[in-house]
Amino acid sequence: MTLSATPGHFISRLSLPAMAASVATARLHTRGLLERWRLPKLIDDAELVVSELVTNAIKAANNVPPQARYPELYDKLEVVCLSICLSAVELRIEVWDPHVEPPRRCQADMEAEGGRGLLLVEYLCERWGTSRPPFGGKAVWAVITL
Repeated sequence: MTLSATPGHFISRLSLPAMAASVATARLHTRGLLERWRLPKLIDDAELVVSELVTNAIKAANNVPPQARYPELYDKLEVVCLSICLSAVELRIEVWDPHVEPPRRCQADMEAEGGRGLLLVEYLCERWGTSRPPFGGKAVWAVITL
């Protein structure tokens, strides 16, 4: 984890293995960070947005079986990166993964257990989108207004 501050900004960066257990780690990191930054009213929404974006990044990057053993992880485990930036007016959440395909909103039927993540992000955030960093992959970002 990297934690830095510039005048008017606080930034946290966390690299995570592209595996399901990382979603809980990302949520816990977000909660602790927002508690330290004294933003308790944003915790629930930010945790949900982080959970959805990290889950999507892991799905995009994941080529590891769910119950993988160490030899299977050694050559195949990819990394996703969570960045959270606080300015005077907004909280920006960004998740990078190594694949360039942009996320797609799904039309989930009423019985589906998943497929609503980006709809939730859209509802909770002022705006969201994707970018392609010069070093490759994609970053999906979302902004919550303070």
